[in-house]
Amino acid sequence: MKSLFAPLIASLAMATTVLAAWPINDICPVDAKAARPIYRMKTADGPVAFCCMDCLTAFEKSPGKYPVKKKDAAK
Repeated sequence: MKSLFAPLIASLAMATTVLAAWPINDICPVDAKAARPIYRMKTADGPVAFCCMDCLTAFEKSPGKYPVKKKDAAK
């Protein structure tokens, strides 16, 4: 029983960390396609998601060029 307790606690801690860093947007600010949470980066407003790695790189080079539309809080 003790051998199952440590992995269970570690799994819960990782799940909490992932949910805490959920992106603030649903739409990619570069291409206006559906954002995928796997492609994200931290910003001052929170984590921003992109549709692909190319968009993430473009945003990283000039973030002021691409405004981020935050998702509705009501969802």
